Amino acid sequence: MEFLTTREISEQWKISARRAAILCENGRIEGAVKKGKTWLIPSDAEKPEDGRCRKTKAYYDKFAELEKKYTVIYPESVNATYTSLLNYSDDLNKPFQRWYRYKEGFSVELVEQLIKEYSRHKEGRILDPFLGSGSTLLAANDMGYSGVGFEVNPFSFFLAKCKLEHYTKEIIEQFKEKYEEILREAEKADNEYVLPKLSISGKVFGEEIEKYYMNLGMLIDNSKADERIVNLLKLGWLACLEALCNYRKAGNGLKIRKYVKPRIITADDARVMLLEEYQNIYIDLLKSKSRGDATLYNETCLNMSKRIKANTIEGIIFSPPYANCFDYTEIYKLELWFGKFVSEYSDLKKLRNASLHSHLNGNLNLEAESKSETLEELLSELQKKELWDKKIPKMLQLYYDDMFKVLEESYKVLDDKGFCCIVVGNSAYGGIVFPADLILAEYAEKTGFKVDKIEVDRYIITSSQQYEMTKETGKYLRESVVCLVKNKS
Repeated sequence: MEFLTTREISEQWKISARRAAILCENGRIEGAVKKGKTWLIPSDAEKPEDGRCRKTKAYYDKFAELEKKYTVIYPESVNATYTSLLNYSDDLNKPFQRWYRYKEGFSVELVEQLIKEYSRHKEGRILDPFLGSGSTLLAANDMGYSGVGFEVNPFSFFLAKCKLEHYTKEIIEQFKEKYEEILREAEKADNEYVLPKLSISGKVFGEEIEKYYMNLGMLIDNSKADERIVNLLKLGWLACLEALCNYRKAGNGLKIRKYVKPRIITADDARVMLLEEYQNIYIDLLKSKSRGDATLYNETCLNMSKRIKANTIEGIIFSPPYANCFDYTEIYKLELWFGKFVSEYSDLKKLRNASLHSHLNGNLNLEAESKSETLEELLSELQKKELWDKKIPKMLQLYYDDMFKVLEESYKVLDDKGFCCIVVGNSAYGGIVFPADLILAEYAEKTGFKVDKIEVDRYIITSSQQYEMTKETGKYLRESVVCLVKNKS
């Protein structure tokens, strides 16, 4: 029998070689065999039907039913409240938020609006199960509420902790003295340093920048000062890492910069950037209210009822990782390694496995309970599709299983008539939209919540391929705020 490569069959069938390989991986081509890294396809094999555009009207109708059931507010509605508040980019230049340009998050203004709208008391505890950069608890503290937060990623936890710490006037002034001192010392420091065991460590910086930056890091590590001061010094140092290095965050990880000339040329340029970062921290601390009324846990929120007594939380506001295959341990890899939050690849693996199942790099060999008919319908349809990774259905199943546990735990710790607001983005795979806002609202109702409203804040821009495949359900590719109230009779 004569065999053809994926490139040869792709020319014959008028498809891409990558698509031909995916068809082979999914068992769609009869007689295809893999030799090493190459797929061989019988020359007389029949081209499979393209199932990507198959209409599955049944679950589209289910989406419409759920939207009729709940109050869904679209951006163009006069009742839309949060559209202008969701944008996080403006927050990055504001006090405390400018300490580190955390790319995922939402504005403190949105949190303030949600607390004003749903809180029944002028004090109490606000919970964020996915702490991130700390926006929820920053806003809550400023409004007179105490906070509770959970965060698995040790770098994100560190960032939030620095923002939410209590700083006396004495500590603030000592911080200023210390950063001025180490910046002076770093100019003449010439110590032997050790780079993290990360495979790309030797390529992260230019030679001059590396020497200055790593020597400054050693001065910070060896600094004999209050832990709060050392942490602020370390945060400022890490906040400049991406801007000084040869990599940038892009998509689901890091990419090498494609500059003809690097943005940072000399160690003096680095010193100026670090000085500005430290000055911003100092100014913000001087002008801010005293914080520190927050209890933080560097662990998963899936068991938070073991840490928090039942019926003791006034409100919950959070944005979980979206089911978009983004691995945040990969995105924040440099900060994790250079900040010494991980020291071995095994540490990184443990962190991935402890995180929400929103990506393909964690442990997917787990069982998940079937708790949503809507979800099971969608997953059943997805199994018929040609996907770029066959593990996607399992990832989605585990992701929603995790999120259902978060809703169950949230219901336990909320006081009677407490509120829970979730900022969430929907996703699409194989032309099938997974409306996280509707799926979570439906399960929340089963848990005991009343769905007050779902406010759609923006539509998600997707790839041209997904756009063509999801024309019929395009309005469900969106980012929303799901607003729930504990409905305990």
